[in-house]
Amino acid sequence: MPKPEIIGSLQSTYTRVVCMVCEEKGIDYVLTQTLLRSPELFAVHPFGKMPVLRHGDFQLFESKAIATYLDRRFPARVSSRPIHAPAPSPNNGSRLLTQ
Repeated sequence: MPKPEIIGSLQSTYTRVVCMVCEEKGIDYVLTQTLLRSPELFAVHPFGKMPVLRHGDFQLFESKAIATYLDRRFPARVSSRPIHAPAPSPNNGSRLLTQ
């Protein structure tokens, strides 16, 4: 299967989020820079927004949906650091100290 192609601009926060997902998971991808509301984007997204993901014949838009697809499609790589930090709780010293 070919590399995932992300169509968007690095000026877009949402495109950068999808690129970060690829970087964190070690996914080899191609970034195709384009302008907002370009014909390439309108071909997939009804409002011409970015980013758009192409992976073979599969196309997807919206950064959260793309991130979910990439997470499920590409297995997690082994990492020595935790991905999620534990949530703060009153018992682990995260309380405000008041006098």
